[in-house]
Amino acid sequence: MTKTAVETYEITLEPSGKVITVKEGQTILDAAIRNGVQVAYGCRHGSCAACKCQVLEGDYEVMDRVSEYSLMSFEREEGFTLMCSTLVESDLVIEVEEEESDLPFFAVSDFEAEVVENVACTHDIHMIKLKLQEPQNIEYASGQFFEFEIPSLDDTRAYSLANKYEEGSMIEFHVKRVPEGKGSNYMCDLQVGDTVTGSGPYGSMQLRSKDKDLIFIAGGSGMAPIKSLLEELFSQSFEKEAWFFYGARSKKDLYLTEEWEELVRQHPNFHFVPALSQPAPSDVWDGETGFIADVISRTLDDTSNMDAYLCGPPIMIETACDALSKSGMKGTNIAYDEF
Repeated sequence: MTKTAVETYEITLEPSGKVITVKEGQTILDAAIRNGVQVAYGCRHGSCAACKCQVLEGDYEVMDRVSEYSLMSFEREEGFTLMCSTLVESDLVIEVEEEESDLPFFAVSDFEAEVVENVACTHDIHMIKLKLQEPQNIEYASGQFFEFEIPSLDDTRAYSLANKYEEGSMIEFHVKRVPEGKGSNYMCDLQVGDTVTGSGPYGSMQLRSKDKDLIFIAGGSGMAPIKSLLEELFSQSFEKEAWFFYGARSKKDLYLTEEWEELVRQHPNFHFVPALSQPAPSDVWDGETGFIADVISRTLDDTSNMDAYLCGPPIMIETACDALSKSGMKGTNIAYDEF
């Protein structure tokens, strides 16, 4: 069977003058990342608007998934678009700010992996472990995520890695089953021996300074990247204080608590603070209660010299960031991923 050649175009990035190649059907952002260009991005699905750029020359198509809120009509008229959701139809010239970062950069790879374990940790969160088949190894930083192809969906779904990188080891993900969610139900229903495909790594939520006290905050399956970050942190010498605040509705929504309590026993400078916002009448619980932002405010008076890493639902991120700000933390010292 003769394969049809895929059309390619060139994108010139201003003001740097770099030229990258993009394939037909490939987004600008994907082409930039795979060509080693570091640009700002977040959700990769047209919602957060972190990857906004301006097209100066050329033809392109903005995908339907981009809302009016993420890209206003007047911005579209002025040539602004979101790199994650823009398909190229000719050579382009775009204006985009490239990031300078001391953090390591890892190349994105397409992958195929085999399911080796799928365990329900709670009534709606599954721990899924995969063994990479092709390639057999992909380097990544703790805090990053992979994207998975979902049968019957044109779009991919992103899930954060839940363990630190070790060459040749299994990779772990925590997936919350969402009612009617095609992506999460596909992932949670995977059987041992099944094959999944996708690409990665993506994301810039990586450990920065290890020379200051650190705060980690998560809710639900947002524990995944926090677990990865903490595994990396305590795999080496760390002499400052680290706090992990985890919010759940009731006791049935908690998981891996024994693992965190063991880490507390091993490292006196690690503090695990789980909190229940809506304890069930039958819950036997003498720990913290209330929303996680309030628990943080009650626990830490001054966060001005600390860094924070957050992952969870948008409302948790918003309220926790507000609490951190009120206790002195600068926005530049906060890294987060919304689930």
